Amino acid sequence: MYNPLPFLPKQFQRFIDILKEKKFPPRIIYFTLGLLATIWFLVRVIPKPSRANYPCMQATAPFMSGFVLYLISSGSAIMAFKRFGSEFSKSKYALAILFLGIAVFSFFLSTIQLPVQSSAGNLKVSKSVFPPNDPFGEAKGIIPGRVVWMWDQDATNVNCTNTSNNNGVIDAGDDAWFMEINSDVAVIDSMIIKSLMSLTEATDNADAWDLIFKFYNVSHGNGNVGYLQGQKIFIKINATTAYGGLSEGRFGADLSRTDNIDVNAFASETNPYVVLSMLRQLVNVAQVPEDMIYIGDPARNVYKEFFDLWKGEFPEVHILGNNLLHPEIDIAGLGRMPVVVSAEDKVFFSDHGTAMPTALTDKLFTVFNDIDYLINIPAMKAHSTAGITLAAKNHFGSFTRQWAMHLHPGLMDNTDDPVRLGYGLYRVQTDIMMHNLLSGKNLLILIDALYPGEDAQGVPYKWTSDPFENDWCSSIFTSFDPVALESVCHDFLRTEYNGPTVAESRPNWYGVDDYLHQAADSALWPDNISYDPDNDGILFASLGVHEHWNDSINKQYTRNLGTGEGIELFRAHDIGTGLEQINNQVKVKIFPNPTTDFINIINSESKNLDYSLTDLEGKVLLSGKLENLSQNRIDLTPLKNGMYIIQLGNQGSNKSIKIIKQ
Repeated sequence: MYNPLPFLPKQFQRFIDILKEKKFPPRIIYFTLGLLATIWFLVRVIPKPSRANYPCMQATAPFMSGFVLYLISSGSAIMAFKRFGSEFSKSKYALAILFLGIAVFSFFLSTIQLPVQSSAGNLKVSKSVFPPNDPFGEAKGIIPGRVVWMWDQDATNVNCTNTSNNNGVIDAGDDAWFMEINSDVAVIDSMIIKSLMSLTEATDNADAWDLIFKFYNVSHGNGNVGYLQGQKIFIKINATTAYGGLSEGRFGADLSRTDNIDVNAFASETNPYVVLSMLRQLVNVAQVPEDMIYIGDPARNVYKEFFDLWKGEFPEVHILGNNLLHPEIDIAGLGRMPVVVSAEDKVFFSDHGTAMPTALTDKLFTVFNDIDYLINIPAMKAHSTAGITLAAKNHFGSFTRQWAMHLHPGLMDNTDDPVRLGYGLYRVQTDIMMHNLLSGKNLLILIDALYPGEDAQGVPYKWTSDPFENDWCSSIFTSFDPVALESVCHDFLRTEYNGPTVAESRPNWYGVDDYLHQAADSALWPDNISYDPDNDGILFASLGVHEHWNDSINKQYTRNLGTGEGIELFRAHDIGTGLEQINNQVKVKIFPNPTTDFINIINSESKNLDYSLTDLEGKVLLSGKLENLSQNRIDLTPLKNGMYIIQLGNQGSNKSIKIIKQ
């Protein structure tokens, strides 16, 4: 049954349940429900009237208004009857009849039942159910609530066409997003370095990783320690179409084997060069031994070109392979590590079969039990049964049953015909986000948005929303706060995929972000649902903070605006890139950034420009003048690797630009 007040505090909901159990008269339950609805609506809306448009308030309003109307009409009926008696006793029959009519009408109004449904469940697609800048939940992270957005159009090839000459092999006649020509790994390396340093405010790249490991271990009660020798890391990717792809590449399918026929060779999935860059970070910077690293989408496989790319640079890493449906495939002989299914059930779904009748419990692949840390790198996409697919949905590839189809009723359900609309419903993503062996082992979540797609197996298309201007999204998003991260990515997705049809506006479906609401605040859990996917009795009040941005142009959250303790969207690509201005007149260009031994600064002003280079604590390390109308080179070899700030000044005005030496 639909819960009419899904956003009431659960204490109120439980109170109503107690009244029902005690068999209180329906009138008392009605008065209690109406009073709570009225109080809840007034408490939320009076301080901020714009909340009247929120889904929770739209669900509450009919019950509040009905209760208030009942009180007014009942009171009016009683008062009118009294006046009728008074005027009749005074022989004022005309006035008495008027009050009698008012009394009868008011009594009729207090008893009528109108067939009005709550607006929380009516809309299939709506553009007005994502209210801005109203955070709830508890922000997480070294810098709480921070989501780092790194955007660099040089990471992708604007001329990529995603076409094939169909000769069965990858060669010069093919042009796919996952080919080397379409991903600049040096730029991707720089994007990830900037992202990690911005996420941690570390002084150098190695320090960033030390802070990342220490934050995880402190948060998990392991003490203030970094990475320890012997600890294992699993990089969970998205490889939806890789049913086979073992000995052949995407275009090299053996047509005699149905498991190797690719349904869509160009489908948007985790970029192999993002994974390669992450391997470089783990091995070369964080000093994690190669043989302690595992990569894969355990319910799928890994294409040969990806396998060769990663193994070519890091031969000791383990790449998972799955032949459970086709045991005739020699997984180990092809260099893969065979996946193993756990002997016991590991996931206990909190709906207890009400939403997903065939998914009471599930096994997992043993890799999740064996590892110490998880790095989740999904591809950012819209989705035809979930609306959006990000880090939580990426774990559908962690379940052992074929294609995880048994979990789809826990999403919006029905391909491009969502039937589980609204808020306060059981959401399987929330179970996943709360599971100790899945999201509970997150060391880092990095959303690959270089080539996003419009569906799980959709071909990537260029983005038209601001600021992409008909180019690829070319972005990476990362955060320690899983709720904040998916909330930000949802805002980007709902802005880009916002067409007139249901299929074209998947991220705008009514209730797409319901799972984020529930992950942010346990008070928003549905009736009779307590999310405990580990079946250990440990419940989480909040996994992170949720809110939506103010608008799609400025993309600001409450921490950006200084108005609340919600999300901060940190634009890492604004660190020392492009033209910088002072007084709207002085222009400089700084490059390369990140750099190794020097930086170039072009001063296009007709006057000399003062500069000083400081550390993050403000200590001046270098200073001087930039010659006018020229390119100036500053030697950084005396400085250790890390993040610095260049202060540029002219006539009392200053501009600060962050640079990274690596």
